[in-house]
Amino acid sequence: MNKHLLDRFYEGKCSPEELQQVLTWFQSNEITPEQELDLNFVWQEAEQTDIPINHSHDPKKLFLKLKEQLKETTDSDDCAPDEHQALVIKLHQPLFWLKAVAAVLLPLCLVWAFIAYTSTLKTKSPTIVSVTTKPGIRKTIKLADGSTIILNAGSKITYPKDFTPHTREIKLWGEAFFEVAKDSLRPFIVHTGNISTKALGTSFNINYSQENNLAIALATGLVEITKEKPELNKRMSLLIPGQQLYYDHHSDKYQVASYNRTEVLGWQQGILYFKKADMKQIVRKLENWYGVTIEVDTYGEKDTSWNYTGEYHNETLDKVLEGIGFVKDFTHQETNGKVIIKFN
Repeated sequence: MNKHLLDRFYEGKCSPEELQQVLTWFQSNEITPEQELDLNFVWQEAEQTDIPINHSHDPKKLFLKLKEQLKETTDSDDCAPDEHQALVIKLHQPLFWLKAVAAVLLPLCLVWAFIAYTSTLKTKSPTIVSVTTKPGIRKTIKLADGSTIILNAGSKITYPKDFTPHTREIKLWGEAFFEVAKDSLRPFIVHTGNISTKALGTSFNINYSQENNLAIALATGLVEITKEKPELNKRMSLLIPGQQLYYDHHSDKYQVASYNRTEVLGWQQGILYFKKADMKQIVRKLENWYGVTIEVDTYGEKDTSWNYTGEYHNETLDKVLEGIGFVKDFTHQETNGKVIIKFN
C-alpha cells in the first residue's frame, strides 16, 4: 500500500475510488501499531461526524453489534478445546477486531464512508458576495437576514451569501449606513481594517477613508467597537445614539464625541456637506460624489487651505461649483470629460 495514499486517507483527502482501495487493503493486510492507532482515531471521529438523517448505519452501534455476535458465536462453538482457546486469544488482539470489522462491515462501511466523505467534499467555503460602487453611484443592499445597507459612492463591501448560525459578518471599505435587523443570537459585525463594530439590532454609519481613518456614528441602539489584535481583542468603546468614535490610524488614537447628523448622515438624503474643508478635500469629495475628474489650475492661487463650510441639497455639480467659486473666486468649465477650475 502506498504510504502517500494512506496519509491521504487519514487526512480525509481520498477520492471515493481511493477510499475503496484503502478499505479493501485494510481487510486483507497487516497494519503497523501506528496505523492501528490512526485507525482508532478515525473511527472515533466517525462517531462525531454528521451523517445524513436518512442514513441509519451508526458506526459505534454496528461495531458493538458485531462484537456481540462474535461473542455469541464463540460461546456456542463446538470446536476442540485447543481450537477454542486459539480463537479466544485472537479475539483479544486489536488487529483481529480491525480485520473482523473490515471483513463484515466493508459493504456498509463503504456506503457510510462514501456518504460521509462526499458530504465533506461537497462542503464548500461560503459564497462571498462583493458589492462595489463607482464614484457618483450609491446602492441599497437588502441582506437575507432583513438588514439593509446603503453603500455610498466609491465604496465596497463583502459578506457571505448565507450567514452562519452564530454571526453576521461584513467587511467594508469606504462609507455605508447599516440598518441592522434584530437577532439576539447572531451579532452583526462590520470589519474595517483591524477595527470591528458589533451590533444586535441598531443603525449606524461607518466611514473608512482612503487614509485608513475611521468614523463610526451611532443613530439608534447600541454598538460595541473593538480593536482586533492577534493576542487579544481590546474593547475601545460602547456608543450610545448621537455619539461618534473617530479613530486615527497613524497615531493609533481615538476619541468619542457627539456629531452633527446633517454632516455625518445627510449623504443618504443627497446632502453634500463641507466643514472647514481645504481645496484638496473639496475636490476629492466632489469627484467621488459626482463621478467626475476635476483638474485645478492653481496659477495665481497661493492659499489652498480654504477652510470652507457649506451644504448643498441635491444640487448639480455646476450649481455646487458656482457656489464655491463665488466664495473662492474661481470659474469652471468642462473640457474633454474633465472639469477645469481656474482662479480669477
